[in-house]
Amino acid sequence: MTAPLGAEAPNLPYSSVVVDEGQDMGEQAFRLIRAIVPAGPDDDKNSIFIVGDAHQRIYARRASMSACGINIRGRSRKLRLNYRTSDEIRTWAVSILEGISVDDLDDLDDGLDSLNGYTSVFKGPSPELVSYASQEEEIAGLAEWLKGLGAAGIELSDVGVLASTNNQLELIGARLSDVGVEAVFLKSNQADDRGRAGVRLTTMHRAKGLEFHAVALPFLSKGAFPSKAALRSAVDDVDRKNIIQQQKSLLHVAATRAKRALRVSWSGEPTELFTIKL
Repeated sequence: MTAPLGAEAPNLPYSSVVVDEGQDMGEQAFRLIRAIVPAGPDDDKNSIFIVGDAHQRIYARRASMSACGINIRGRSRKLRLNYRTSDEIRTWAVSILEGISVDDLDDLDDGLDSLNGYTSVFKGPSPELVSYASQEEEIAGLAEWLKGLGAAGIELSDVGVLASTNNQLELIGARLSDVGVEAVFLKSNQADDRGRAGVRLTTMHRAKGLEFHAVALPFLSKGAFPSKAALRSAVDDVDRKNIIQQQKSLLHVAATRAKRALRVSWSGEPTELFTIKL
């Protein structure tokens, strides 16, 4: 997503562009940005501002900005303070990405980034990891957790239930309605009106960019996340590895939508994308 700035500033020799979620933009997008904003006499000073985190890349698109004509060498900065998520949630979310090599958004051959040195500005409770014998018991447990938050004075409009598919959300929504828990489905083409009462039900993809006081991540069972269909779609071992990495990044993004409380649940065996530490 780009937002042109200074359109009404005739004294500027060239336009300025702000780019958000740069990690999910591909080579064509960055080459287009370079064409829209040609390099100026001061070598791109204040002409393009890019924000991105390759650890949150949930699509297969990627690009080296230097190869697209955008020079960030020696001019980039790492923002190491997390103001949204508690240190406990951030630590658990980071653990999902252990062992994954992540590029630094510039040189895909040898430029790597890590999450070492990052920290949060506040503490909170550790994420709650819950196992159930069946999916029905898992949904019942989720409903009880939501009721407890309401009783504790937490507005359910500031609580998100994030699943990987819309079918899962519809199932959860139906069960919550049966027990009197109001829910709002967030659609991909509509903004979230926090004035509407009810827990937010949304896919992990749709939740990107959002934040909630508390987040529940249900249905993280082996075979359900990542789905068997997604893994079967891999054409070879390299493609399968990339799919798993994208799913880990998606789970990382979903977990970091939570500010102070995170609940992770599954029925049967948990997904292999995170480690249960006893």
